[in-house]
Amino acid sequence: MSEAEIATEVSASSAEAEWQLLADVDLGSAEFPLRARCGDDAILVLRISGGFRGIERSCPHQKRPLNDAILQGGDKLLRCRWHSYVFRLSDGKAVNCPGYKLRVYDVKVENGALFARPAQ
Repeated sequence: MSEAEIATEVSASSAEAEWQLLADVDLGSAEFPLRARCGDDAILVLRISGGFRGIERSCPHQKRPLNDAILQGGDKLLRCRWHSYVFRLSDGKAVNCPGYKLRVYDVKVENGALFARPAQ
């Protein structure tokens, strides 16, 4: 097996291992945005059309809370209420504030539980 094949295999297996259970979340009664932890990261889980998305809890601009941020653009964008900075939920890139990037997280439901990992 070549080094590239080994690196690909390790990368694929470690990517799956990165999923973290979001403990103490009851999907039936949870209110969104939901505060949770993904490893050491404090995140907010958003309910969006087609599922869920995780984001860091604070805006990267001035670290203001994002719990009351506004979803827009068909749940593809997030606008911070404090300074109207807009970020793409797909990759966290800034739309109107060059130089800033929001950390985003993949979130999935498995067996009635929520799991998250840093977006790939």
